[in-house]
Amino acid sequence: MIARRTQAPRWMFATALLWAACSGGGGGRSQPSGGSGGTDEGTGGAPAPGTGGTGGKSSPTGGSVGTGGSPTGGAGGQGGAPLTPDAGSAADADAPPATGMDPPAGQAETYAATALSPGTGQATDRRPVAVGFYDAGVNKTFVSWMGSGGSALVKAYDHATKTWSPDKVAGKGTFSDSHNYPAMIRGKDNRLYIFYGCHNSPMQMAVSADPLSIDGTWKNGSVGAAPAASYPAPIITSDGTMYVFIRLTRMKNGATDDRPFALVKSTDNGATWTKQTIIDNYPRNDNLTEIYNGKISYEPAHGGGKAKIHIAWTLAGGGSAGHHEHDAFTRNIYYAYLDPSNDHLYSIKGEDLGTTVDDQESETKARVLDTGCSNCAHQTGYQISVNYLDDGSPLILFGHYQNGLTSVRWDGNAWATKVVTPGLGEPREINKIGPRSFQAMRTTGNTCLVYRTVDGGATWAMEATVTAPHPVGRCHVITNAHPDVKLFMEQNPDSGSGGTSTAKVTAGFVPTYAP
Repeated sequence: MIARRTQAPRWMFATALLWAACSGGGGGRSQPSGGSGGTDEGTGGAPAPGTGGTGGKSSPTGGSVGTGGSPTGGAGGQGGAPLTPDAGSAADADAPPATGMDPPAGQAETYAATALSPGTGQATDRRPVAVGFYDAGVNKTFVSWMGSGGSALVKAYDHATKTWSPDKVAGKGTFSDSHNYPAMIRGKDNRLYIFYGCHNSPMQMAVSADPLSIDGTWKNGSVGAAPAASYPAPIITSDGTMYVFIRLTRMKNGATDDRPFALVKSTDNGATWTKQTIIDNYPRNDNLTEIYNGKISYEPAHGGGKAKIHIAWTLAGGGSAGHHEHDAFTRNIYYAYLDPSNDHLYSIKGEDLGTTVDDQESETKARVLDTGCSNCAHQTGYQISVNYLDDGSPLILFGHYQNGLTSVRWDGNAWATKVVTPGLGEPREINKIGPRSFQAMRTTGNTCLVYRTVDGGATWAMEATVTAPHPVGRCHVITNAHPDVKLFMEQNPDSGSGGTSTAKVTAGFVPTYAP
């Protein structure tokens, strides 16, 4: 087994990122009494004024126009006074938005966190994957996390009685590793499916004995189609097809930095699986042939458009000709979507890339951002996450080693970047709450920080700080979350083990949105 190194990225060897256009500056916080900053994306044109701030719940007045940016780009407009909610939006700011609408302007969530099963969690490198879900039929929330020895632990919350079940070991890990975390979805048979226990090793699957229940003896075993797998990210489509995206440790010719991206697929509730390699950059002169990614998002068919599975990624590897080293450097951002009807991948312009995106296609059809030097630094974080607007275009989130948490959107003709916050660190979630509205999350210290956009990523504002009773390295949004249990938080990989908690929404709840 080859474990990913855990030391900090080599910032001291970094070179400046070559941005296509400078991002606008951040503005005021979107707290209940304040507005968010205006924007000027730094296109190098005239100093156009920024937009007014997004309003808080406490003021009915509209936002004023902010100060414009410089002719060469740079700082965006200053935040104005709070905006009046759009006509037709809910009068009660705490009420969820109507179907097909973005949340009312100024609405912000507040949270309260509570410890969950203290001491049971392990240091984890869990990506922003599906960690649990709420089911209205049984009125329960199910969550998963990694326990001792890489085991998969589950717990259920009964919203009627407001009580948690005892911890349940759903699956036993085969070895201890911070990468062996679980990811959990609901199958079309309503059973709970957990994929876990793999880091360059066979992926394990645990299936609940009964539908929508953690009770009884779970069925466990390895998925033969997923050998030498890491980082399982399961998706279930509208017709119940399961996709689990994994990175393969292939190591052609003994090269430790040869790790393509693949999927395994089941149409029969996990009884049988097929495998497909979908991103394969091997070989490259700079030996950056390892694929890293974060959140993968499924967009169901709607409005006459086809279903899509949105995928964004970065490259890692040795960094120079003749030198093979696992995870020495990272570079660039890429994007493609998978069409579940034929399992082909497509570019942002709809170009058919076939069943596997090779290196030439990656560079000519799928590249979103060229960060420059191949062997200078970890220029991007590992968790390149993506969600989607209702028009089918993606919104990508990643941690840049100098600029901080950064989003990238497609403006119809080109990719446009925007710094969400200059704070460094990986994104932990990108949660869709409206046609053009999203929450982005990152962690620091004992907190999960929540940012919101209402314009598809053109501007962002601070929304909330969620304080946990332990250090926080992972902050996940529960699928179809109930306000009683919206977030699941886990302790930092480098600060010991044991801390897990959930957070409820105490005001301003906005449900996850799907068109």
